[in-house]
Amino acid sequence: MSFVPCLVDRWSEENNSIILTWKQNERGLEPNQNVLKRCCSESRKLLQKIQGIPAATERLELEMTVSYNTFLFSLSFSNASEIEESLTHSLLRALEAAGSQVSCSDPVQLWEAVLQTLGSSVYVPYVHKLLLIQWMLWLMQCQLERVLTLLMQTDHKNVFHSSAPVNLQTETRNLALSMEEDSSLMVAMTAKDLKDLLHICTVICQGVEQMKMEKYSEALDIFQEAKGLPSPRSLLAQIHTLPGQSFAKLGQPHCALHFYRKAVEVDCACHSALYQSALVFRQLGNPKAEMEALHLLYSAVQLHSDKSSSSASLVSLATLLGGEQMTFISRVPSPSLILHTLAHTCVFNGSISDGVEYYLDLLASLQSDGKDLIHTGEGASFPRIPVVYLEAGFALLKAKRYSDALVVCEEVITSTLDFIPERLLLDADEKQNVADSDVVLENVDFVLWAGAAHLLQAQAHWKLKDTKEAITNFTRSINNLVKVLIKQKDWKQKHLGNTEAMVERMVTLEAAKGQALAGRGFCFLERGELKEALRDLHLSFQMTPGSHIKMLLSEVLWRLDRREEASAHWREAYSTSDAPKSVNVPLYLQLWPDDTAFDFSELKKKMVEYIQAKKT
Repeated sequence: MSFVPCLVDRWSEENNSIILTWKQNERGLEPNQNVLKRCCSESRKLLQKIQGIPAATERLELEMTVSYNTFLFSLSFSNASEIEESLTHSLLRALEAAGSQVSCSDPVQLWEAVLQTLGSSVYVPYVHKLLLIQWMLWLMQCQLERVLTLLMQTDHKNVFHSSAPVNLQTETRNLALSMEEDSSLMVAMTAKDLKDLLHICTVICQGVEQMKMEKYSEALDIFQEAKGLPSPRSLLAQIHTLPGQSFAKLGQPHCALHFYRKAVEVDCACHSALYQSALVFRQLGNPKAEMEALHLLYSAVQLHSDKSSSSASLVSLATLLGGEQMTFISRVPSPSLILHTLAHTCVFNGSISDGVEYYLDLLASLQSDGKDLIHTGEGASFPRIPVVYLEAGFALLKAKRYSDALVVCEEVITSTLDFIPERLLLDADEKQNVADSDVVLENVDFVLWAGAAHLLQAQAHWKLKDTKEAITNFTRSINNLVKVLIKQKDWKQKHLGNTEAMVERMVTLEAAKGQALAGRGFCFLERGELKEALRDLHLSFQMTPGSHIKMLLSEVLWRLDRREEASAHWREAYSTSDAPKSVNVPLYLQLWPDDTAFDFSELKKKMVEYIQAKKT
């Protein structure tokens, strides 16, 4: 019939026009998502027209080519099961055109029928393109056994005549597919390029599966093969990153860093390599290198988020390896968590000015996102937002930006005001269920945050030489913190609330109370209110013993003319180690009393004279 060639020509031109549009878009620096969506829509409409009439051999090459293109375009807009359903329909139509009636829906049996019917015909290059689509769909779902079965069906002659053991690595390595292209029918991606991409992603998938089973040496062997395969730059970077992760798990951090460095050399925006490097540097105790890696990571993530909003790729690594595999490969925190880790690491290691800027950027980001200070966060691994504000206030104090620290801490005080309980009595012997325990934890947190905010404000006022306002805020801090009471004095030996988290909170509360009492006692000492200073310093020493508090007590007692007690405290302070007992407290509680900088030289002189006089 004369209209058939006319239809074939018209539909071929339509297919080629769609592909030309995509190719022009693809050549741009950032392929546009809207263009991809339009090409997908037009290709689907074309396929519907072709499949709207009975299948026939004279249109089979065209139909399989358009099917191939449509499936590639659909990757970003359809799930694997939808594409697989359409692929099954196309294969059944191909068999129908060849005069073979197959009613089975099992894809393995269907492919066996297709390869037997069309595997030695002129349609082989087109069949193999659809076979690549099937390989891709099963790879996306990590169905490696099915991929192996499919490739063995394709290469059945070599399988029967080979004495080598059959496995997916050897099958993908030795697979011979027809890579011929028809110049009259354009494709969105050549069969050779797709086969190469599927080959290397299959190898990576195998290696990742070994890593999941903690078989890191076996994974390294698999990744060694992947390094020799052709791959895009971003994928090659991942091929270096994964061996790095394996070496890190095997306890070889320097080997891991070598591979991470190679990954970044290949692709400076390889987020996972930068993040894993930061983890290794932290493990090695190299904060400078850790901060540099985190800074590069944050910059790369920000740049990627700016570019990726409208960009698109036809077949991405994330698509081929599926969500679970990519989560394993590219475990990189959110930008907010990266920025918080960077800020925290800088301040903790003394890079105060950098840390302050990062914290201020983080607070601005949280505010622009409309985050509620109390009830919202960034996920389980991100700290509660009041904690971020307290850390920022601490950093501003260390940077001597006292007025800014007061403002930031006031945000915490204002936000927690309506949530602080009048009194919170805890019973270490009482067993609580998880829900009740979480409520108690939340209430303890409110008390702790408010108390810590007043504590930081008090320290800021003291730095501003306003001891009266400092004492007022130290008192407010103490009044908040003492709202939490525990019935048992030996609570540290019990599982309070059945959770380690509660014990951690109580240790932090005690440390905060100790600091607030020490701070108020120091202010009283400066003002000459010695009895009040002695009371607070004694209470502080009971909660957080340390040689610094002992020396302050000695100063107060000396001024009260209690020379013998003063000398006893002085001797104890010098006989004990300068390092206080290690208490794991949050960053925002690590300021006092290190920055009190009290001059004990005069007291030391008097003590030496007093002790020598007693000896004579």
